[in-house]
Amino acid sequence: MKFMLILKVCSAVHMNCLPPIHDSFVFNSWSECASAGYLRSIKIINSMESSVINNNKVVVNFKCTEVTES
Repeated sequence: MKFMLILKVCSAVHMNCLPPIHDSFVFNSWSECASAGYLRSIKIINSMESSVINNNKVVVNFKCTEVTES
């Protein structure tokens, strides 16, 4: 099985999310995808100003979806 990472940046204050970010890379395992999700989430949070994160209570959600091998 292979997996694709999909991330969403959301605001807990406004109860909405930006459009999903689809990672074009396909991972060979759930473990690789999940690890990448956490690392990518940290990069997204670190790239934002702390005032934006704090004022909007920004969170990053992600999921690994199974893709059909062709």
